[in-house]
Amino acid sequence: MAKKNTQVYIPWLDKISDFFDTFRIGKAENNFFTIMRMEDQAKGKLLYMPLFRGNFFRLVICKTPGLRFLLPDETVSTSSNSIYFAYPGKIESWQRVETIYGYLICFTPNFVGIDPLKPTFEKDFPFFMNGANSILRLSQDDMDTIGHLAETLLSEMKSVHTDNFEMIQSLLKMLLIHVRRQYYKDKEAKTDFQLRQASLMIRFRKVLNTYAIDAQVKWKGKPTVRNIADELNLTPSHLNFLVKKYTGHTALYHISEQILLEAKSLLTHTDLQVSEIADLLQFNEAAYFNRFFKKMTGITPTAYRDDALQLMRRPLDS
Repeated sequence: MAKKNTQVYIPWLDKISDFFDTFRIGKAENNFFTIMRMEDQAKGKLLYMPLFRGNFFRLVICKTPGLRFLLPDETVSTSSNSIYFAYPGKIESWQRVETIYGYLICFTPNFVGIDPLKPTFEKDFPFFMNGANSILRLSQDDMDTIGHLAETLLSEMKSVHTDNFEMIQSLLKMLLIHVRRQYYKDKEAKTDFQLRQASLMIRFRKVLNTYAIDAQVKWKGKPTVRNIADELNLTPSHLNFLVKKYTGHTALYHISEQILLEAKSLLTHTDLQVSEIADLLQFNEAAYFNRFFKKMTGITPTAYRDDALQLMRRPLDS
């Protein structure tokens, strides 16, 4: 019997227009950069957005509260004057309970000239890193500055100037710099050595994300330290040494965390049986999957699913 693919349950939205169409928020101007006021989104917009991954960066700039983001490892809610960050491959979904005022900005890495594999990526765009805080709270003055830039971006989108996208690229870079300044408040800059370590971790996580996205296509089993080390042209022992030095955990620990993240997503956002999820994640037996999950979380998959569904049903203000 052919095994199912997790992409059936966690769709990969390759284009910005796919994102707009799936969640019925209007029409994307193009597939490399869009901006819109959230209060102008289509009336038929979904109140609950099922789990997905996108292939672009996204800023959700909230002047008012009213959004709850349901991530595999945490649940976070927006407040007045806050920004939510999403990057290519991030697993996410969200709930909306009222009209939100603010801006939605989507853009591809190529449009703004961002290379996630550059050693300086983590320093330049720390808010787009796996493991970074998903929401940044702003002062009113900082929100006013970012809101003014967003309005200028909107004006340029509607302009008839032939060089409007050149202007948009400059304005978007300015906006990202303002965000970075706020994100780095009270944070120390990283050393060159830390940046080299960060570059390795970016590549390491990219391979892990490929496993999550293309489950059972690239590997014939769960990812191993040796598989990933081969991808990165390293020996397994060297990869383990570098990853542990940077994060405090072994490469195997991070692999287990990625598999757990996928398991939590499927438990929360599908009605698959635990045995079916175990099969999707390439565990030989459901009992082995249950032992793995309980060892990682302290509870069974069924108990986790019950707790997660109760949390999703709570009112936003709780």
